[in-house]
Amino acid sequence: MTSEALEKELSQGKLNSIYLFYGEETYLLETAVKKIKKLFGERITGINYIELDEETIKNLMQEIQMPCFGYDKKMIVVKNSGLFKKETKKKTTASVKEIRDNLEEYLKQNAKDIMQNIILIFIEDTIEKLNITKTIESIRWCNM
Repeated sequence: MTSEALEKELSQGKLNSIYLFYGEETYLLETAVKKIKKLFGERITGINYIELDEETIKNLMQEIQMPCFGYDKKMIVVKNSGLFKKETKKKTTASVKEIRDNLEEYLKQNAKDIMQNIILIFIEDTIEKLNITKTIESIRWCNM
């Protein structure tokens, strides 16, 4: 999806369940995420709004599967997780690969549930074409 198409959707008040933002245009990325957050409405950290990064990525599956009490939807923002890069020499490589594989399988099997209950936003500096990117692409794709 182009940034123009995303802008058009957001101006019409449409939110999708999954976004994968990446690229060097940080202003465009930040602006798009702000608009999504505004359309989402009230966000209570820890209840219906969760932020994760490479240090807390191990909690991703738990957060996706945990119901959102008192709200229709939950927004999960994942920044620079390492999920969209091939293995590196870091100690966390095995766990990131396991999380990526679990997430991919969960997305394939539970796309409808995710679409009804969660807005999942991935923000990465760069990505590589992996199976997880193809799975997300089949649900929703946005490149900035």
